[in-house]
Amino acid sequence: MSDEIARLREALESIVQWSEAYPLDIFHEPTKDEWKKAHELLTANGMTMDAFASSCMRHVIKGVEKIARDALKEGEA
Repeated sequence: MSDEIARLREALESIVQWSEAYPLDIFHEPTKDEWKKAHELLTANGMTMDAFASSCMRHVIKGVEKIARDALKEGEA
C-alpha cells in the first residue's frame, strides 16, 4: 500500500508541476481589452477564440490525463 501511495503522490506532484508551467509573472493574464482585440483580429480573419481556447484546454487536459492513466496503469501491473 505504501508503494501505491508514493506512486500516486508522484502523479499528483506531476499534475501540480503542470499547473505551474505558465506563471503569471512571465505570462500575464490578458486584460479584457486584449481578449477583445484578439477576438476582433481572429474573427476578421475567419477564426474564433473558441477554437484556440478549446485547443489549449484539450492540450492541458490530455497532459493531465496521461499522468493519471500512467499512474493507474502502473497500479494494475
